[in-house]
Amino acid sequence: MHRKAFCLVFVTFLAASGAFVAGYHTSEATVTGNQVPTGSLDFFSLTKTFGDSIPVVVRFNQPMSAQLKNTLRVLDLTFCLGSADASHVGPFYLIQGSPGGLTTLQGLGVISEVAPQTPSHYLESPRDLSIPEIGADAVWNLEDYLGSNVTGEGILIADLDSGVDWRHPDLWFPSANRTYSWLESGPPDATFTNGTDGVDLDDDGVISADEVLYCLDLDQNGQYNTRFEWVWADTIGQNAFPDYGEPFFVVNDTSGNGLLDLGEPLTELNQPKTKYIFEKDPLLGTVRMWERNVNLTWSSHRDDSAAGGGHGTAVAGILLGGQIGFRDYVGVAPGAELLMIRVIGDPNTYLTIEEGLTIANNTGADVILTEIGSWTYHYLDGSSLVEQMIDQLVADGIPVISPSGNLGGKDKHSLFNPPPGTPFQVEFSIPPPDGTYVTEDIAEVYITVLSVDPIDFSSCNFSLIMDRSMVPAPPITVYLHPGLGEFNWFAEPIVAPPGFIIESFISQSSRGTSMLGIWIHGVLPTTVAPPFHMLNVTAPTDATFHGYISDDQSSWTGGCTWQTMVSDDYEICWPSTADTALSVASYHTRGLYGGAIGTLASFSSRGPRIDDIAKQGVAAPGGYDVISDYANGTPWQSWYNGEGLLPFGQSFGSYRLFSGTSASGPHVAGTAALILQVNPSIGTIVPDIIKSTATEDSFTGAVHNSLWGWGKLNAFEAVSQVAPDTEPPVFGSHERTPLIPTSAQSVTMNVSVSDNDALDTVILSYYNGTHWNNVTMSPSGSFYIGIIPALPNGTSVDYWFLANDTSGNWGVTGVFNYVVLDTTTTTTTTTTTGTTSSGTTTSGTSTTTPATTASTDEQLDTLRLALALSVVFAFIVLYIVYSRRRSASGQG
Repeated sequence: MHRKAFCLVFVTFLAASGAFVAGYHTSEATVTGNQVPTGSLDFFSLTKTFGDSIPVVVRFNQPMSAQLKNTLRVLDLTFCLGSADASHVGPFYLIQGSPGGLTTLQGLGVISEVAPQTPSHYLESPRDLSIPEIGADAVWNLEDYLGSNVTGEGILIADLDSGVDWRHPDLWFPSANRTYSWLESGPPDATFTNGTDGVDLDDDGVISADEVLYCLDLDQNGQYNTRFEWVWADTIGQNAFPDYGEPFFVVNDTSGNGLLDLGEPLTELNQPKTKYIFEKDPLLGTVRMWERNVNLTWSSHRDDSAAGGGHGTAVAGILLGGQIGFRDYVGVAPGAELLMIRVIGDPNTYLTIEEGLTIANNTGADVILTEIGSWTYHYLDGSSLVEQMIDQLVADGIPVISPSGNLGGKDKHSLFNPPPGTPFQVEFSIPPPDGTYVTEDIAEVYITVLSVDPIDFSSCNFSLIMDRSMVPAPPITVYLHPGLGEFNWFAEPIVAPPGFIIESFISQSSRGTSMLGIWIHGVLPTTVAPPFHMLNVTAPTDATFHGYISDDQSSWTGGCTWQTMVSDDYEICWPSTADTALSVASYHTRGLYGGAIGTLASFSSRGPRIDDIAKQGVAAPGGYDVISDYANGTPWQSWYNGEGLLPFGQSFGSYRLFSGTSASGPHVAGTAALILQVNPSIGTIVPDIIKSTATEDSFTGAVHNSLWGWGKLNAFEAVSQVAPDTEPPVFGSHERTPLIPTSAQSVTMNVSVSDNDALDTVILSYYNGTHWNNVTMSPSGSFYIGIIPALPNGTSVDYWFLANDTSGNWGVTGVFNYVVLDTTTTTTTTTTTGTTSSGTTTSGTSTTTPATTASTDEQLDTLRLALALSVVFAFIVLYIVYSRRRSASGQG
């Protein structure tokens, strides 16, 4: 999530707002009791933002009924996505209408909570190394219960993002049966010649004009590298340009040299991995959809917005890009499908977050990834309706993965505890343009002050001390008179010179978190060195305050920052703050720059949540080191070649360096898809599986902690928790007591056995001289015990052990033997019986100490002699019988 995807949910809303509110009060006044409303809105104050039709999300306190629908109809309120069924997640409904109609509805007592929908166009929003790092490539060798390799096949991942370059060849499936030969056009040289050689699509042995092959030479070295460059057939335009509908191919590089050699077949990429794309129609304001095999043969959808363009394409590459066995860069779940929902980017085509979550739910998403983040004008305590919608989705079986944000080390958070009754100042800066993070003058600053302590913000005094050295003019103190209620702004008189406006409101969440929202806009005085601007807080009682700051020009880095009381804790961003969203931190796997391999990325947001909930989930690769898909239009143009560290050029089908918790999130969402392919019914517990199988190492330290959560993502261990168990139980040593029993003694067998999952039954099977008997053994610590009863003197007893696990896999040992003798022995033997997965057994016996008048060897020699004589005697008898029968037959 980088640059121009500015981290504000309500920027448009705020920029247009500014209505004065009734009930002006001075900051010096003391208001008794908690008068800050938590569940109502002044809809008329929102008309400058949304016009005459205001979109809201509503939680009704009763089921949707015909009577309630009729009430909405009478009030001229409509469902945002066309119908009640299409416009809700659980009890959360998306409706829109006039401020009068919404005000009347609010007064009917049928609403539990209501909030404006969140227009998010200003939200902020390493596969060759990161995939083996998390073990995803090992997962692809596992099989699900139907015998298919685990690649995410059949799983639909919804990405709330900037859009997708769905034509990028990395985001296509290879055909299972469209494999072709390629031909040389001139004198044979066994070398592919770009724009001359061709693919024999019609199998006639001739290269026709529509069979000529061209390659995308991404590194501009004059050669086609099969592992990361692309080749296509110029079937339509014959113009050496990849037109819509022209097929791309991947190469089975059997020689392993990265070149297209003679005899190496081409496999066509014949189906996009993108199954759906949703965005808003800029003219009609309705939702438009492209669906694979329906109308996604051509699309006006582009991922090239100046605000976040290319972000969704890079995320999609990590999620599910590439083709296994053909390419160097392959995503976590390359068999999965993509549902792209535009919620950032072009302000004319983005959907609200609420609409995005609802569409994902109603279009059959199995996993949802929210590639957005914000830290101002939110309570950050899990209470917002969007966060509650996420909790509802997870409860319904759809895991929601949400990056934690990139606020680490960015000085966007302050933490302070003013002495009661004493003014306390926290300094902040508004810098001039720097040409990198701030390219134009900052015209809007957004400050949020939060406290989870039981303090009434109505009884606090808040003011801003604005430095005006740049004018030059003396500093000015502006006392705040906040409006009561969320986004119910009250504007202080215009401050001049320079001319700027300060507006504020106070409100409280349903979980008791108090908020002060401050909006500074106009011609703003910049500060490059002390003295800085100051936020002044006077609180009547002891309380801890959190300050968060952002602006309209910078993203995660640069721009407005706190200069004092800076804290690198409590940085997890909305909506990752939802109770059951799986929050994702970021660490380094490549070491191009920015940090040593294995360490936490310095930008990775730290926990805990503002209410001290241990919200951080797991960490995944994303520290300036992930190579993913490039879409023309990404604002950070130099990232296509990793600031000069990678060989890629700017072109269709190219790659780029991608970073941030935005890059970490799709690693986790892809892992969730792999898990759900194996068991689609466990979506609710997928986050717990991922957290419980995370890796703890010397970098993470003891987990759980606020930096790493439960450790580093381990896709292989996570999927192995639910993958079919094909390993049989394994036997260790066994003990037999006594070693050689008398006819009066039973024999106790004590055997060790283990399994990678869980044992079901362990059986001792023995032959008593006439038939086989089975004894179910009883667990005793790490061993299992079974008893063979006393048998007559001279009985030769064969026995072996069998065990099965809860998945039905059986393990067996080899056959062991003893003979019952009429002697006294107190010997115990320990026998090693290691069982392999194929059922073969190796064994060895430890030292024994029989207490008998004859040695064990002598006894066994005698036994062997007796057995040999018995065999000889048997043969003699058989020979005599056979001879007599033959003689009798001859006489007849």
